[in-house]
Amino acid sequence: MTTEPRFEHAGVRYGVRCWGDRSANSGSSAYGAPLVLVHGFAQSVASWDEVAGRLARDRAVYALDLVGHGRSDRPDSPQVYALHAQAEALLAFISAVSDGEGGRESRKPAVIGYSLGGRVALAAAVRDPQAFAALVLESAGLGPANARERAAARERDAAQAMRLRTEGLTAFMDAWERLPLFATQSDLPAAVRERVRAGRLANDAEALARTFEGAGQHAMPSRPEALAALASMCESGAPVLYLAGARDAKYCILAEGLASNGVCETRIIEGAGHNVHLEAPGDFVASLRV
Repeated sequence: MTTEPRFEHAGVRYGVRCWGDRSANSGSSAYGAPLVLVHGFAQSVASWDEVAGRLARDRAVYALDLVGHGRSDRPDSPQVYALHAQAEALLAFISAVSDGEGGRESRKPAVIGYSLGGRVALAAAVRDPQAFAALVLESAGLGPANARERAAARERDAAQAMRLRTEGLTAFMDAWERLPLFATQSDLPAAVRERVRAGRLANDAEALARTFEGAGQHAMPSRPEALAALASMCESGAPVLYLAGARDAKYCILAEGLASNGVCETRIIEGAGHNVHLEAPGDFVASLRV
C-alpha cells in the first residue's frame, strides 16, 4: 500500500510518500526499523519507487520531498533552503515518524540519504545523533576538510545557482547530465533515462538555485564535525553504513577513507555509479539486509 500524506514544519508543507504497513515493523534490528528516505538534488520521493516497495516488505518506509522539490513548497524565502533549516525539518519529520510508530526506542527510524539527501541527513546527525536508529549515506559528501575546500565549494555552488538563473532549467540539466559523475547513467535502459530526465525537468530553476546557495557542499559541517558525529552514533549503538558505486571514483575514495580510519562500515557496489539505488537497485536493497 502506498499513500501520499503531507507534513508541515515551520510553515512549509512537505510532500511525503509512504509504503508498507507500520504493523510489519519487528524492531528486531536497527535496519528492521522504519525507514526514512531522503532523495538527491533535483529528485523527489518518486526516485525511490524502484527500491521502496522491496524495502517495505517487512517495515514501513517513508520518503520526504526536500524543500523546493517534488510536492513540497517552493518558498521565496532563502532561509528555509539553508542546510541547517533543512536538517531541522528532517529531524522534525523523524520525530513525527517515531511518534507515529508508537514513540518507543525501537521505533526510531533508520535514515537513508542519497547525495544531497545524505548531506541533509549528515547535518541532522551532527545536530542530534541520537535521533536515528541507523544511518545509511549513499554517495554523500562528508564536508569540507578545510577553509580552502569550503571556499572552492562555495564558488562552485554560486556558479551553479547563477547558471540556473541565467540559462534556465533545460539548458542547466543538459549540462548537468553530461557531468562525469552521471556518465554511468547512459548505460541505463532508455525508459529509465527518460523517467529520470522528466523528473529533473519537473523542477523549478529558482528553487534549485536557492538549494545550491543554502545547502550546497559549502554549507556542510566540517569534515571533523561530520566524522565525530558518525563515530558518536556508532559508539551509541546506532550503526552507520556508507555506500558508494564502484564506478564512482570520487565517492569510492571517501568510502575507502572511512574504512581505513574505522569510522563506520562501508560497502562498494559493483557495476554502479553515483546513484546506486537507481543503477543497481537489487544490490542496493541487499546491502541493507544486515
